[in-house]
Amino acid sequence: MLTLTSGVGVGVRATSRSVAAVLRHDTRWMATAAAASGSGSVAPQAYVSRSSNPWFNLAFEDHLFRTVDPAVPVCFLYRNAACVVVGRNQNPWKELNAAAMRSIDLPMVRRRSGGGTVYHDLGNTNYSFHMPRDTFDRRTHAELVARALNATPVGLHLSRSPLARADRGAYVNERNDICIRVQPRFDRSATAKTRAEADEQGCEERKVSGSAYKLVNTRAYHHGTMLLSASLGSLGSSLRNERGELLVTKGVASVPAPVANLGEAFADRKHMLTHDVFVQAVVAEFLRTHNAKPGSHIEVDESWLAEPERNSGRWKLQENFDELQSWEWVFGQTPEFTHRVAVHHPAELEAHGAEENGWGPFAIEIHSKHGIVLDAKVVDASFEQQRTEDEVRSVVHALKGRRYDELALPPPWGPNSSPPAADGNAGGIRTNIRDALLAWLRTRL
Repeated sequence: MLTLTSGVGVGVRATSRSVAAVLRHDTRWMATAAAASGSGSVAPQAYVSRSSNPWFNLAFEDHLFRTVDPAVPVCFLYRNAACVVVGRNQNPWKELNAAAMRSIDLPMVRRRSGGGTVYHDLGNTNYSFHMPRDTFDRRTHAELVARALNATPVGLHLSRSPLARADRGAYVNERNDICIRVQPRFDRSATAKTRAEADEQGCEERKVSGSAYKLVNTRAYHHGTMLLSASLGSLGSSLRNERGELLVTKGVASVPAPVANLGEAFADRKHMLTHDVFVQAVVAEFLRTHNAKPGSHIEVDESWLAEPERNSGRWKLQENFDELQSWEWVFGQTPEFTHRVAVHHPAELEAHGAEENGWGPFAIEIHSKHGIVLDAKVVDASFEQQRTEDEVRSVVHALKGRRYDELALPPPWGPNSSPPAADGNAGGIRTNIRDALLAWLRTRL
């Protein structure tokens, strides 16, 4: 189902027309907008998703990026059901608390752009702007969104909140993040750095939006998140790296920063800090910025996956959607890394069912690339019994070729996965040693 919404009013549902017919209508609207904004100008396109499926929204974003004329400015707004989104070149095992995510059934999604890890839920609206590469600038569209927040109808500058500086409203900092200034009593996320950077009123900076970018050939896009009323507690437990320096990766690390929900900082404007109002404000500012009259935006959802117009040619929407959910993309895209974990006392293994069999301190080094264990070995070993050492080395050696996620997480392991094969020589290795070692390893990886 698809809806065309005129201006910021009520949508008119297009139940009897195909997507192609709607697109023809939209083309006529764009021609009108182009004429209104000056001869020879390119009319902007605005899309809003009614789906909260993160794989659809990211697939549709990439589909727009690949198929729309590079000269056409594009705005796409959407929000996702609860998930954690990692950058294309990030190592999820370094960035995330995978066990905590599994316990609350919080999925991980890998996007196609770079940048850091972000938490999404229905209180977090996402924006995406596409433009010609030669006009790309990291600040331009962050400032567009900040203007939309400060002006009516959102109106952060109209706020009388005692917790945030309305005169500053939303602004773009030197890292091109959209930020606000809050009183220290706003939350407990203050640090020595934020306190040192407090302004003359004692207010500290909090990030309300992070950004990532993608540049390919003649096209570029800038997309980001906007924390309206997100569950920041889930963000904290999911985006916690507990592995320290024991996991050494070639992936891109996230840069942590204190964050805030706009609806909490500007509580008296909370009624205007909703997904729908934010979408309307950003679309209106996008059209104004591109000198287009207030017009229409196109609403999309998962029914577009079945449209022939979106699945012809090189860039097929359905294939993109499927690939984003595949193991090969989610985990197989993980950069090369080495992880070292150590057993310091037999009690660590005995807690997982191991019997007293001459254990001693030892460490395991795992080398992984593209989600597969390339090598695994026992190092710094000091076992009391040779047989136990031989069995442990055999179990660890058998990890080679296994998927890292199958070792690190309890089942189910996700799409296209399979149960792990038997480890080592099952006839020669005591079951309690093999099972205890693998159970302990799962708590450390």
